[in-house]
Amino acid sequence: MNWNELKKKALKAGFVFVKHGARHDEYYNPKTNKTIQLERHWSQEVRKGLASKLKREIGF
Repeated sequence: MNWNELKKKALKAGFVFVKHGARHDEYYNPKTNKTIQLERHWSQEVRKGLASKLKREIGF
């Protein structure tokens, strides 16, 4: 899974864009009151451990 696919899943799960950081974008889900940071390396693959952590936080 690459960063772009993960971003699309986060947006579909209800996360909204909050702000640009130096290398990351911040997204917030008002339903769950969670904030996540996603790297802006859209075509690169997400490392396995980080991908599973973010999947749990996103909720899929």
